[in-house]
Amino acid sequence: MPHITNAGRGPLQVPGFGGIPLNFELSPETRFAHGLLEYRHSPRLTKREIAMLRLMQHITETPGWHRAILDPDENQLARWHRDAVEGPEGFLITALAWGWCISELRDKARTWQATGRLLVFDSSSAVCQSNELGVSLEDIQKQVTQLGPQINNYSPLVDPFLYPLAYARSPVLSSGGEVPLHDLWCSTGEVDKGLPLHPFNQLQFPFDHLRRRIPLDRQPGYGGPESCYSNHFQWLPFEVTFSSNDPLDVSITSYVNNLHPQNHRNLYAHLEDLVARSVSSWNEVLFYGNSRGRHPPRILTYGCHIHNYMEERKIFRDIVPLLNWRGICDTHEDWQKLCDNAREYISGPEPPKWQQAEPRSGRSPNLLDELTPEQWENPRLVSQLTRSKRARRAWFNHPEPGVSFSYEQWKEGKFTGRAIIPQRVGKFPDPLHHQYTPVRLQDTFREQGLQVVVEIFNIELTPESPTYSGEAHFHIEGLRNDRIAATSLFVVETKNITEPRISFQHEDKVHASELECKVPNTLANVLDIDSFKLFEEQAPEALHTFGSVPLTKGHLLSWPNTFRSKQESFRLADPSQPGNLTGIKLRLVDPHYRICSTRNVPPQQHDWWATSAQQAAHLDRRLPAELVQLVMNQTEQWPVSRAKAERLCQELHLDHERVRMVIDECVGHHIVGCIPFDDPQDVRVASGLGYESP
Repeated sequence: MPHITNAGRGPLQVPGFGGIPLNFELSPETRFAHGLLEYRHSPRLTKREIAMLRLMQHITETPGWHRAILDPDENQLARWHRDAVEGPEGFLITALAWGWCISELRDKARTWQATGRLLVFDSSSAVCQSNELGVSLEDIQKQVTQLGPQINNYSPLVDPFLYPLAYARSPVLSSGGEVPLHDLWCSTGEVDKGLPLHPFNQLQFPFDHLRRRIPLDRQPGYGGPESCYSNHFQWLPFEVTFSSNDPLDVSITSYVNNLHPQNHRNLYAHLEDLVARSVSSWNEVLFYGNSRGRHPPRILTYGCHIHNYMEERKIFRDIVPLLNWRGICDTHEDWQKLCDNAREYISGPEPPKWQQAEPRSGRSPNLLDELTPEQWENPRLVSQLTRSKRARRAWFNHPEPGVSFSYEQWKEGKFTGRAIIPQRVGKFPDPLHHQYTPVRLQDTFREQGLQVVVEIFNIELTPESPTYSGEAHFHIEGLRNDRIAATSLFVVETKNITEPRISFQHEDKVHASELECKVPNTLANVLDIDSFKLFEEQAPEALHTFGSVPLTKGHLLSWPNTFRSKQESFRLADPSQPGNLTGIKLRLVDPHYRICSTRNVPPQQHDWWATSAQQAAHLDRRLPAELVQLVMNQTEQWPVSRAKAERLCQELHLDHERVRMVIDECVGHHIVGCIPFDDPQDVRVASGLGYESP
C-alpha cells in the first residue's frame, strides 16, 4: 500500500498526486464505510422495526422526555402509548414493541443525561444529536453576519464549491512545502499546477445527449463506481490538529477555503470548537466498510408464517367457475341455496386489512357490493368472489422484537444472528454475534489530525419570498474524490420559521434466495416494500426512508456518509416578518486517507491576493486610489477571477448532479414478489435481480 501524506515535508503523496491514482481505494476493512455505490444495509429492516425507530425518535422530540422516562411519568407514558397505537402505524406498536422501545429509551435517556448525545434511527447507520455545546450562539451569529449577504438560498456564505481544487488549473505545492496559516503568501516549496485531467474514460451521465439511458452497474469496472469521481475537481478541506493536553481540543492549522483567517479569527475559533465537539459525535456514528454497521437489526427474519392460507370449505367445491349455474345445479332453487351459503361465507369475519396476507387493493371493503343481482346468476363471478374472501381470511403477524434474542442480548450484540425464521439459502449467513470496532478519532489520528470541509449558510425568507422549497433529492455528501466519511450540522439560528427538518434514508438490499413465504407479497409487507405490478410498473427502489429529525437551535446533528439526507421545506411562521435558518456544516474527510488540502494549495481568491499585495507594496501610500484600483483591475485574473471561480463552481455542481444521477441509476430494486425459487439463479432471471453479493 502506498504511503499517503500531505504533511509538506516531502512530495505530495495523496490520491491523484505522487504517482498514486486518483481512484486509489483502501480496502473496506481499513477505512470507514460510505454510500457512494458501496455500503448497503443488509438485511432490510422490517416494517415493525422502522415503526419502532420512528416512535422512539418522535418521543425524544418532547421537551423533558428523558425525565419522563427515567422518573416514570405514567400520564406522559400513557399519552405517548395512546398516540402511538392510535396513529397510522399503531398496529405495529404491540405490547412487545412498546416494551422494547421503553427499555431502549431508558438507556438513551441515561446517555443523554450523561453526555448530551442521543442516537436516533440507529441501525447499521445512526444519527447523533448533541446538546449542551456551551458555545455562544449570539457571537457565532454575529460573526456569520459579518460574512455579508448571501446571494441566494442556494449559494452558501462559505461555499466549498467556490475555488475548489481544479486539476491542471489550481496551484499545488506538489513537491513539498505548505501554506502557512498566518502568512498565506509565504508558501514554502515550489508551486506548480495540479495533476492532469483525470484519465478515466468511464465518467459519464446515465443518459446520453438524446436522454437515452446508458446502462451502468454498481460493480467495479461497469461504470458506476468509476463515475462517482470527478476528473476535474475536488473540495479543499482544511487541516485540524489535536492538542497534546486535551484529546478533544483542536486547532485549525491551514486556512478555511473562502474564509480569510485574518478577517475572521473569531469565527475560526468557533469552528475549532465545533470540530472538537463533532469528534465525539463522529465517534458514535462511524463504522468500517467491511462491517455490518453500528447495530444489528432488532427483528431478524427471512420469512413469515401465513395462517389460514387457502382454507378448505365445501363452498369452493360446490361453486365451480362455469358460465351458467345449470352446469352445477338442477334447479334455480338449489342454485339460490348455494348463493346463500356463499353470501354467508363472504359476509363472515376477516382480519383487519393490515393483517391480511393478500389484501388485494382495489376491491370493495364489502365484497357483497361488487355483484349485481344479475351477476349472482354467474357461477364464475360468484366463485371469484368467494376466493377473494378466502384470500382475505389468510392472515399473518408482523414479527415481534424479543423473540429470537432479548433486548439485553441485542444491546450487547449477542446472538443477534438468530433469525425468527432462518435463511432459506444461507449463502451469506449472519454472524451469531454482532461485531463492531469502536472508533476514537482523537486517539487513532492524534498524530496526523483530521481534514474537514466547511460550509456556512444562511437561508433567508421574506414576506415576498416566504417559502424555502428544500432540497429536491436525497443525496450522499461529496464525490469519491472528497472521501467524505461523516457530516455534522450545527444550527446557529432559527428565526420566525416553521420547524426545519432533515430527512434520512439509506440503501439496502434483499437476497431473494434467502427468503421464503407462501405469499411473497406478505413478506414484502413485512419488509416494508411497496407492492407493484410485475411487467407493468417499475419495482420499488432498494431504499428505506427512516423519517426526519428537527434542526434545533444550538444542537449539533451528525451522521455517517452511508445515510442519504435531504433538507425539507419550511416557511415563515409569521408571513409579515422576515426569518432565517443559519447553519454550519462540517464534512469529515475519512482520516484513513489524506487528500490535497489548503495546506497544499495557496489561496486562489483574487481579492485575498489583491489586499495582501496592496499592503505589501504600500500601494495606498504610493499611488492615488484610482490608480490602485486600475492596477487591481489589470490583475483580476490572478490567481483566479471571481467570474472564473463562479463558472468553475457551476461545473462542479454539474459534476455532483451527474454523480447523484449515476447513484440513482445504480440503486437496486426489490422484487420480493418473485420468491420463492429452488435455485438462486432462477431468482435472478425471473426477478431481474442482477446482484447476489453483499
